[in-house]
Amino acid sequence: MSLPTTDERAGPVKLARRRYVPPPLGPFGRRVLLTLLVALCVLNVADFALTRYSLWLGFATESNSVMDFFFRRSDVAAAVFKLGVVTGGAVALWVLRRYRAALIGAVFLAAVFAAVVTYQALWIVSL
Repeated sequence: MSLPTTDERAGPVKLARRRYVPPPLGPFGRRVLLTLLVALCVLNVADFALTRYSLWLGFATESNSVMDFFFRRSDVAAAVFKLGVVTGGAVALWVLRRYRAALIGAVFLAAVFAAVVTYQALWIVSL
């Protein structure tokens, strides 16, 4: 059976286009997102501490030019900038929690930070 393309009284029928709206995150998805964002903040602090320790040892240089700028100014400036940017991003992802992309982004960021912290920790242990 085919859909009618004309209506004798009104002329051509306009077919409504429905925009796909993904289902919102349920309670479990929100808990997972919150857990990932907390882990992201903890990993960020660990990344900062390990980076600072490596710089203090003199065996490493900061390859991120923005963080290098702040580390050259002071440790406090570097900490405020680094913790502020990542915490702000985590808050933004939490505000956007109704979108599945926020959960995907949090998974990706937590995985990247976990890999960086693991690499740094293994590198320091190997010294």
